[in-house]
Amino acid sequence: MVYSPGFIAQCEQEKLHLSGAIQPHGVLLVCDRQGLVSHVSANVADWLGENATPAFLLGQALPHFLHEVDASAASLNRGERYVGQCHLAEQEFDVVVSDNGEQRLFELYPVTAHARPLMAPVTSQPLPEDKAELAKQCEQLLQTLQEMSGFDRVLYYRFLPEGDGEVTAEVGREAGMGCYLGLRFPASDIPQIARELYLQNPWRTIPHGKAEPVAIVSREEGAVPNLSWVDLRSASPIHVEYMTNMGVSAAVSLPIVLGGELDALISCHAATPRQLTVSQLSAMHAEVNAFNLRLRDYKARRRLQVFDGLQHRFGQAQAVMMRHGSLEAAWPELSQWLLYTFQADGAVLTIGDTHYTQGSVLSMEALAALKAQVGQDDRSVWISEQLAHDCPGLPLTAVAGVAVVRDLALDPHHTAELYLCREETLYQVTWGGSPDKPVDYRQDGRGIAPRRSFEAWVEQRFGHSRPWSPSARLYLLKLRALLQKAKTLPEEKTASGSR
Repeated sequence: MVYSPGFIAQCEQEKLHLSGAIQPHGVLLVCDRQGLVSHVSANVADWLGENATPAFLLGQALPHFLHEVDASAASLNRGERYVGQCHLAEQEFDVVVSDNGEQRLFELYPVTAHARPLMAPVTSQPLPEDKAELAKQCEQLLQTLQEMSGFDRVLYYRFLPEGDGEVTAEVGREAGMGCYLGLRFPASDIPQIARELYLQNPWRTIPHGKAEPVAIVSREEGAVPNLSWVDLRSASPIHVEYMTNMGVSAAVSLPIVLGGELDALISCHAATPRQLTVSQLSAMHAEVNAFNLRLRDYKARRRLQVFDGLQHRFGQAQAVMMRHGSLEAAWPELSQWLLYTFQADGAVLTIGDTHYTQGSVLSMEALAALKAQVGQDDRSVWISEQLAHDCPGLPLTAVAGVAVVRDLALDPHHTAELYLCREETLYQVTWGGSPDKPVDYRQDGRGIAPRRSFEAWVEQRFGHSRPWSPSARLYLLKLRALLQKAKTLPEEKTASGSR
């Protein structure tokens, strides 16, 4: 896939956590380790009174009305947060306190009108039994979040292994906002630097994308606070344009995290500006977290089921080996087992200069080129779904995907390699806009902007095999251990059916 190098570089170099500004729906105060105010947002007097100017607050002790909240958050460590409330005169604030390792940051959200009573938490859901039940619970979650937030559309945006994203579930109340279900988006739409911030925060809100950001005023010239854990952090101008191009004025994103990695984002969209209270966001986060835990347990149980199935299947392969006594003798039956187990179109076993084959396989020239390419990698298992791309100089072949098991030590003098082959398969990917043109270059020379069109764009992929399953590598490592137990010596002549 082709992305604009300039766009990706600009997105990744944009220091989102050092924006030096906040969104205008709240106030920010930052204190150093001595408890003195080091930064304030320029709008502080609008909410804390005309005497609470940056010039008055900077270098002074934290305002008295925040002392109780500060004391409650005293044990915070870097990256942690505390949620509380405070009052100043007749104004009530929700306060989120976080620690960036050097400073204590106070986000103040004026509570101008209390939200309608929150929905009661949904009944505790059981662990999903299968994919269908998991999909049902996911859709129920999106419906719950839409009702809690009042937003127009809620999407479940799952990240694929290659970094792209795909909308796998969607609920919406307004047909005019379009449908993104089933569409895929290039990895550059959510740069890695933004993904890291999603990992560190329970939610990210942009109540009004077109609202002017508010500068942060510093006690020391040029000092910019780290806003990694501050939801008030100003929105990236590129992201704001992206939202506008989608017809979105307000957005809330909640991460799904598995194994320390960002597995998905739940994105809530509104066509008009909409701000949620901290209480509403906390309640939505609780719902997402409950689903996240069920998803984690479901995945763990699926891995155990895969392992149990693996043990059973490899017990069958071991019985074949024992029945025939050697790898060469077992090959006719073992190769059929390999094709079935790994859904392969062909298999090649090389022991020295002897090649045992079954089905549709690589030519000897292609096999030599692949062996040279794989030899540059130190992994025991090497997998490709686009062999012509991953192995430069490969001769023309119908095989588009391979899984290679390397360096099988059969005895002190002989090693073997196993190649499982899959033929080319033409398939289609439906993108939200063309992935080869993710940006538009501005006419005034000011750089680049996100693409404007998100209409379904169908890509036909050539030169790819069927994807290998997520468990394929585990299966192949188990297979490698099994085959290394097979004591065998190669025959001097080429085996029947080999090339």
